[in-house]
Amino acid sequence: MFELKKIEKTMVRIVLIATLIVLAGCRSSNQTVSGNQNQSSDTIKIAFYPNESAAEFEPAREAVKAVIEKATDKKVELVTSTDYNVVVESIANGQVDLAYMGAEGYIEANKKNEQVEAILTNSGPSGTLEDALYYSFLAVKPENSKEYEKTGGYTIDPIKDKTISFVTNTSTSGFTVPSNKIAEHFDLKNTDDLIMDGLFFEKVLFGGSHQGSMINLLKGDADVAAFMNMPQYFDVIQGEENKAGVIYEVKKDAQAPFDTVQGEQAQVILSIPVLNGPIAANKETLSEADIDKIIEGMTADSTAENTAIFAPKDADVPGMFTKEGNERYVEVTDDFYDEIKEMNK
Repeated sequence: MFELKKIEKTMVRIVLIATLIVLAGCRSSNQTVSGNQNQSSDTIKIAFYPNESAAEFEPAREAVKAVIEKATDKKVELVTSTDYNVVVESIANGQVDLAYMGAEGYIEANKKNEQVEAILTNSGPSGTLEDALYYSFLAVKPENSKEYEKTGGYTIDPIKDKTISFVTNTSTSGFTVPSNKIAEHFDLKNTDDLIMDGLFFEKVLFGGSHQGSMINLLKGDADVAAFMNMPQYFDVIQGEENKAGVIYEVKKDAQAPFDTVQGEQAQVILSIPVLNGPIAANKETLSEADIDKIIEGMTADSTAENTAIFAPKDADVPGMFTKEGNERYVEVTDDFYDEIKEMNK
């Protein structure tokens, strides 16, 4: 009898403990998903893609941090990453409030959570959205470029059955745009076969970043690589910048990860204009008032003139962007990226 009572008491304790755990879990979950509670936070977290997470961009990240802290009178925490998907998930689930993203990653985050919206992007030299573009390349080693030459230009016909390096499958200029162009050129139904070994390509590599994809080419691991233009890392030694045929050479004093391939060259065989990616905000975790302050601070003339963010082309330390004209941050909305959305249909 004593043993039975003891067992009964033990069972009651177990049930009570289990109930408390469930209740605590529910309370914790509500705090996580409730944007209104988080909007009062004194800290704003901003995440960066792997490219902008590189060590040489630290001064630029710190400059962005200072602008947002001044605008909002809140502490800003910088979150760097080595994985595109981590940034997409982090902004979608509210672990960070802002994120520097490519168009493709932003679209994915918005699908996961419609409260994630584009608020800013960097303009082109005109200072407007009219030329808010950068370039996606397919490139090869110059010594192998002859087979890609065609009367009056270049062709991507020979890339079939080669080894290719993309950035990640969530990269706009490192996968979505070039893969759609390849599918269109070869009359493929979709881009699915382009990410699998032995189907369209002999082998498919992912560099994890634009730097990593280019290095796969420069080290000879890939025959052709997709990456964006990165003027902070290389010089034009032949041809016109951002045009097919241009040859880029890694700067002799290039920092990691290019320090192991200084002086190596890549030749562009296809150049595609791409819409500049946004800074996205999670409107569940950021109040409209804070978003308005961030937009005002980031689009200010003083920010456009900040050389740590918009660095001259010949700057020793790269900025977040290269300044060749009137580049600045401009306000942007979701519909600016409709063209990229169409590629995913």
